[in-house]
Amino acid sequence: MNTRLHLGSTPIRLEPADGEAIVLSLSLQQLLDAGLQRFAPGEIALEQGIAMTEDALMPHVAALRQHPLEVLEVADDALAPLPALLGQDTDTAHTFTIDAVEQAFNLLADVAAGLPAHRVGFPEQPRFVAALLVVRELMHHVGWSALRLSRDA
Repeated sequence: MNTRLHLGSTPIRLEPADGEAIVLSLSLQQLLDAGLQRFAPGEIALEQGIAMTEDALMPHVAALRQHPLEVLEVADDALAPLPALLGQDTDTAHTFTIDAVEQAFNLLADVAAGLPAHRVGFPEQPRFVAALLVVRELMHHVGWSALRLSRDA
């Protein structure tokens, strides 16, 4: 059973398949306004974004863990660059392991530390940066084992 993530909602909303929606006190726009709007984000901006996401997420971790944690499903154009970044076809739905999401996030951290984005094929899209940060923090702290990008979540 999947939990659907609505990144485009203001605020961000998660819908477990077997329970009521959980609303985070966070939106992608808040992350952008707090320092992720500039590309490439600096290390401080990235750390601030992580802290904001953790602050919004932590009160809900126990409730989210009460639901199956197989797949976090999201349909949002903000994450559209993820398959290409990870060397996959961009025309189909994709499922990524937590390790693949961590790999993408580590590339983001490298870019924030000064690595030119074009060297690793990292898209120069602030909204992608914010969305990747949120997804990584959700998977890391709650424990989903996979992320599914779809067109109809």
